[in-house]
Amino acid sequence: MSYDLFFRSRTPAPPVETSAVRLTTPRARPILPALDGDMSSGAHEAVAGRERIVPVGGAQVRPRNRLSLTVRGEGRLAYALLAPTLLVILFLVAYPFCAAIYLSVQDKMVGAPGRWVGLANYAELFRDDVFARTAWNSVVYTVVAVALKFVLGLTMALVLDQERRFNNFFRTLLFVPWAVPVIIVALNWRWIFDDLSGFLNNFLITTHLSSNIISWLSDPGLAMGCVIAVVVWAGTPFYSMTFLAGLQAIPRELYEAAEIDGASIVQQFLHITVPRLRTIFLTTVMLSTIWTATNLQFVLVLTRGGPASRTEIFPHLAYTTALGARRLGMGAAVSLVFFPLLAILILLLTRRMLRQADE
Repeated sequence: MSYDLFFRSRTPAPPVETSAVRLTTPRARPILPALDGDMSSGAHEAVAGRERIVPVGGAQVRPRNRLSLTVRGEGRLAYALLAPTLLVILFLVAYPFCAAIYLSVQDKMVGAPGRWVGLANYAELFRDDVFARTAWNSVVYTVVAVALKFVLGLTMALVLDQERRFNNFFRTLLFVPWAVPVIIVALNWRWIFDDLSGFLNNFLITTHLSSNIISWLSDPGLAMGCVIAVVVWAGTPFYSMTFLAGLQAIPRELYEAAEIDGASIVQQFLHITVPRLRTIFLTTVMLSTIWTATNLQFVLVLTRGGPASRTEIFPHLAYTTALGARRLGMGAAVSLVFFPLLAILILLLTRRMLRQADE
């Protein structure tokens, strides 16, 4: 039975006062029977226009073809908005990374054509005693500096989170080391550690705390500690301000309820503060680890990797090899050996953060 005969055979129903829903069909024929016995001119126009009106409980549904066009339009808009970011990643990240890989398998000197050597640069690195010491120095330098910045930053944040007079002044003063350019910080501390005219030696001798001049940056046993101290001094404010922002976002009612229940300060810290700041801890440690491990200025200005490579780290070794010795291929190999370590660390911390977010 055709749709027209079916429509004529139906008994006219009273008009239904409900909102209509437009459904678009791929053909000009209706997909649902009409509610009225005789189709009005408006219904014929809807069928001719590949639309018809169907009452459905007050909800309004957009036509399918219009919806698909809208989705396609939104997809094009999304790609257009992402295009600048993708171009930046392509030319500032992907291209330099691929170029470094290409350089690392060549014997490339500055101003001379490269010669393909395969993995010879990497084999030479792993046989070098300086490279082994550099790897150990980089691990010690990064782990100790990040750990000290974490402990001191959290301590300062807990102190500044308490209500007291001139709190805003102390918070501003704490942020100053982070705001000063790194090269200025390194030069100031180089003067402080200077053997003859440095502030530290003059202070110790003047106050009779020491009768001998101490070579802070030339002593193999002190040089790495001095570099780490400068890195901690400059980077701790970042930890403090980040942790302080997280502490102020924790509702005070939680601490009040825990205090009423008889929880001590340590219990409140372990069961309220730490769980609430865990994501901030991981994010801050991840960013700080990357910045600390890839920082070149402090070692370059303070010790230049000495004495006897006791403060040599991967960024400085890559810098001196590529620009000092003019061996671009070997310098690229040093950088790429260091890259997987950072990539693994970032992957582990990211998975940890995502797992906690799901929980």
